[in-house]
Amino acid sequence: MTTFDLHMHSLYSSDGQFTCQELIEKVKEAKLSLIALSDHNTAQGVDEMMQLGKQNAIRVIPAIECDTLFDGLEVHVLGYGLNHHTPYFEKLPQQIAQLKQGTMTKRIAKLNEYFDMELDAQALLQRFGTMNPFPAIVDYFLKDPRYANKPAFQPYQPGGERCEPACVNFYWDMCSAGNPCYVHVPYPSLQETVEHIHEAGGIAIIAHPFRNFFHQEERLEKALSQGIDGIEAYSNYHTREQNLYYEDYCQKHHVLMSCGSDFHGKMKPKIQLGEYGYEGNHAEIILQQFLHALAND
Repeated sequence: MTTFDLHMHSLYSSDGQFTCQELIEKVKEAKLSLIALSDHNTAQGVDEMMQLGKQNAIRVIPAIECDTLFDGLEVHVLGYGLNHHTPYFEKLPQQIAQLKQGTMTKRIAKLNEYFDMELDAQALLQRFGTMNPFPAIVDYFLKDPRYANKPAFQPYQPGGERCEPACVNFYWDMCSAGNPCYVHVPYPSLQETVEHIHEAGGIAIIAHPFRNFFHQEERLEKALSQGIDGIEAYSNYHTREQNLYYEDYCQKHHVLMSCGSDFHGKMKPKIQLGEYGYEGNHAEIILQQFLHALAND
């Protein structure tokens, strides 16, 4: 059983479920002593979470998960131990929201064309106009009686092989780079994001690397050369073999290792706090190396 979790989301993420107060209660139930709140493109909940952590004897590391572009792919970069009140990170939530809103109409048009649907983009954006309405829109058309029985949607319906989490899996299967409904979103580059994390006194970690890098070590090494400090070796998006592969990679290449559940709540119902597939007996060593890197950054 591990005592830390370096990747979780609150309702400050567009796809998170719980308030910081609710999340800290769940952290207590999971018997975690150290956590990092890493919401998507925002650190708005960090101060509240750190205060709640002090009240409950739980160490909270300030963090953020940033959408970036690298080699034409969307890569998530986790920033840890950073000063989240710098002008860049204060402005980031609104900037990313505007980027996503600006491309959502194009994405809905692609979905309509590819799946032969008649979704009303304006009506959907008015109805689900959050910072990132995409998960709600996917949930909507998967349940719409006009489209729910489409063969292409069956893997994402209850009981289907891609049903949990359906919205997330649908995005990666259909809307990520190289897939039929992909729409380019001009996110900041990975290198630019890493530079801002470092300027804010933090360290930069690639989240769930197998999603983007598979076992392509040359591409991963190129990302590391742009200032990345480490890899989220243990992740719920990895198989056991992939977790072990990335742990071995980190050790051989002297790259910092992190572990995180990517807990969201109902959006990813199978993911539990503090659980990310770690089966070894040196979790505390991984944590101490991580904390040492934070202290010396």
